[in-house]
Amino acid sequence: MPTFITNDDVKLNYNIYGDGQPIILVAGYSGNQATWVAQIEPLKLAGFQVITYDRRNHGESQTVDYGMRMSRHGQDLAELIAALHLSQVILVGHSMGASTIWSYLSLYGEADVKAIITEDQIPKILRDDTWPLGIFNADITMIWTAAEKLPHTKLTHAKISSDIKRELAAAYHPFNFKYNEPLLVNSFIEDWRDIVKRERVPHLFLAGKHSPLWPANHVYDLKGMSTFGEEHIFEESGHIPHIEEPEKFNQVTINFLKRIDD
Repeated sequence: MPTFITNDDVKLNYNIYGDGQPIILVAGYSGNQATWVAQIEPLKLAGFQVITYDRRNHGESQTVDYGMRMSRHGQDLAELIAALHLSQVILVGHSMGASTIWSYLSLYGEADVKAIITEDQIPKILRDDTWPLGIFNADITMIWTAAEKLPHTKLTHAKISSDIKRELAAAYHPFNFKYNEPLLVNSFIEDWRDIVKRERVPHLFLAGKHSPLWPANHVYDLKGMSTFGEEHIFEESGHIPHIEEPEKFNQVTINFLKRIDD
């Protein structure tokens, strides 16, 4: 598996599939590249060069005791884009992968970005007087309770196919939730709403109707914030539509990307 070294000396693993318009798939907290197994071939057949990678401390990438903050994860994504000499890239992020994309945009803007897709993630994870949504309906006083609850929460609603289960099992890498809790807590206190409001590229906001983390109708709020926002809710999914309803996820994704090219 190819790797590159970040400017703070962390080895990150990535894979490239096919040729064409580059699209980077960014997995969520505790996830790895294998979670995108059902997307790689359909996106390749649709004419995209599919790029997956493991964020630091995830999957086969190096685990270190530093850089456990969203700003560093945004920097890592920027360094991957630079290392592969990509431009006009499509960014797809699930859960904390979406926050990684917003972190990247906050640091580097969208000059090298053609479109964005974020999956079941809100830009501000704790509710307050300015924002009614929160993970498990939590506010800042409940931050540690929410962080401790997340690893024990069943995130899916639909039955996962046996093929996807086999792929996930084959690529399993232990993830130390307690060790990486500083990253999770840091993600909880970020607020990316200003980034969403300033975006000037097409953005598809996706959600699972049965997500255990927050109401799916958050996508309507985000569409309203975004200049070129669209939304879709997967009726049978929990927090991870791309593995719960992969065929529908792929269809919605490809239709969106082809539509913005018209």
